[in-house]
Amino acid sequence: MAKLRPASCHRRIKRAYTRTSKYRKLSYIKGAPLHKIIHFDSGNKRYEMFPKTIILKSTVSMNLRHNAIEAARIVATRTLSRVLGKMDFGLKLRVFPHHIIRENPIAMGAGADRMSQGMRSAFGKTISRAARLRPGQAIIQIYTHEAHIKLAKEALTKASKKFGFSCTILTIDNSLYVGEEAAALIKPKFREEVKEKIVEETEAGEESSDKKTEEAKEETA
Repeated sequence: MAKLRPASCHRRIKRAYTRTSKYRKLSYIKGAPLHKIIHFDSGNKRYEMFPKTIILKSTVSMNLRHNAIEAARIVATRTLSRVLGKMDFGLKLRVFPHHIIRENPIAMGAGADRMSQGMRSAFGKTISRAARLRPGQAIIQIYTHEAHIKLAKEALTKASKKFGFSCTILTIDNSLYVGEEAAALIKPKFREEVKEKIVEETEAGEESSDKKTEEAKEETA
């Protein structure tokens, strides 16, 4: 099995060399390797149960290989599940390794002195996949309760060590949050409708309570 090359060999984002052949099939790659990411969603997938969202964001523009993404997912999930179990957090990957990395194999070692230079601008063979990141792009999101924010930040800090570049961690309110009781009764595809209904009922309840308070004041006066 070939040794995995350092990430510095593939991290730069640049337009891949393409070729146009008189034989149409030679203008395309023969196939893409499968990515190594097992799960894109881990933990509790009912994200509307959690009021807080902690996001790991990129600060640079570069290629991030699929093996690094999977390593980060594993370490973040284990850090959280050892303390919280599998139901008190939700983890979601926000990137997909769609970019296919090619490499021109060059003979190395004894007896390969005349072949070590290789061919210039060779089309190469597919060897890996990567996600193309831009500054400020979300890589991993963790949904959890407010009491577990510190642990979630620790998990994302450990995950960022697998990337080899600096990241930022941001904490925001979960836009899907509807409360634990409502989340237990609804399906994910209906979460927005239920959230709007809850907001309307809450506003109507507040208006009715205000009216009752005003009527009570008038009767007292």
